[in-house]
Amino acid sequence: MSSKYPRSVRCCLPLWALTLEAALILLFFFFTYCDASLEDQKGLVASYQVCQDLTVMAVLGLGFFTSNLRRNSWSSVAFNLVLLALGVQWAILLDVFLSQFSPEKVVIKLLSIRLATRSTMSMLISMNAVLGKVNLVQLVVMELVELTAGTMRIVINSIFKVDYRMNMMHIHVFAAYFGLTVAWCLPKPLPKGTEDKYQAATSPSLFAMLGTLFLWMFWPSFNSALLIDPIERKNAVFNTYYALAVSAVTAISVSSLAHPRGKINMTYMHNAALAGGVAVSASCHEIHSPWIAMVLGLVAGLISIGGAKCLPFPHLAVGF
Repeated sequence: MSSKYPRSVRCCLPLWALTLEAALILLFFFFTYCDASLEDQKGLVASYQVCQDLTVMAVLGLGFFTSNLRRNSWSSVAFNLVLLALGVQWAILLDVFLSQFSPEKVVIKLLSIRLATRSTMSMLISMNAVLGKVNLVQLVVMELVELTAGTMRIVINSIFKVDYRMNMMHIHVFAAYFGLTVAWCLPKPLPKGTEDKYQAATSPSLFAMLGTLFLWMFWPSFNSALLIDPIERKNAVFNTYYALAVSAVTAISVSSLAHPRGKINMTYMHNAALAGGVAVSASCHEIHSPWIAMVLGLVAGLISIGGAKCLPFPHLAVGF
C-alpha cells in the first residue's frame, strides 16, 4: 500500500534516519572499541549462541508476530527490523554512558550486544500497541525515549541493589505499559474503519503463526540470557519449556472449546501459546518442581485466552 504522506515528508523520513545513523557511528568511533582479549574469546561460542537465539526471536519472531493484521503486515516486518538495528546500537551507547562511563574509550563485548538486543525487544513489544497509528520517525523517537528510560530503570535498580534477575520480568511489564501509555497519549482519534484495519487476513496469519513458533522455540534462551550460574540457567530452560508446553496445549484445547464448530482460533494461539514463558520469566530459575511451572503455564494460558475473548480488538490482547 502506498504512503499517504506528502512527498516532502516522505523524503525527510529516510534522511532523518540516515542522519541518526551517522551520529551513532561517530559516537561509536569516539567512545568505544571491541574487546579482543583471550578471555573474551573463550566464552565466545556459548555467548554467541544465546545472542543468536535472541536475534532470531527479535527478527523473525516479533517481526512476523503481528504480520496477520490487514494493511500492517509489511510495516510490522520492515519497521521491526529497522527498530531492532537502531535500538541495539543506541542501547549499547546507553550502557556505555550511563552504566560504565569513563574518560577513556569503553570496551564492547559480545555480552553488550546480547543485553542490548534484549533491551530493544521491549521496544518491539511496545510497538504493537501503536502499529498503524504512527510513522517510522515517531517510532524511532519512541524507541530512543523507551530505551533511555529502560536503561535508567536498570541503573536505579542497581543503586537500590535490586536482584538483576528481576529484570527478566520487568521487561514485559515495562514494555506493555509504555506501549499502552503512548497509545493513550496519541491525540488523534482513530479514523472510521479502523476496526477493519486490524482484522486478520488468512495468508498473513500463516506468517504470524511462524513468528509465534520462533518465539516459542527460543523463549527458554530468552529467560536464561541474564543468568550466570549454570544450575539457575538449567532450571530456567527446563521450567520455561514446561510452562510453554502446557500453555500451548491449553491454547489449542480452550480455543477449540470456545468455537461453536470446534475450530482452532489462531488469535487465541498467538496470545496464549507464549503466555507460559512470560508467566515464569521472573521465577523460572528458582522453581525446582516441574509441576509448578506447568500449573503457571496452564493458568497463564487461560488468562490470556480470556483477555483475547473480552477485548474488542484482538490485536490488543498480545500475550506478552
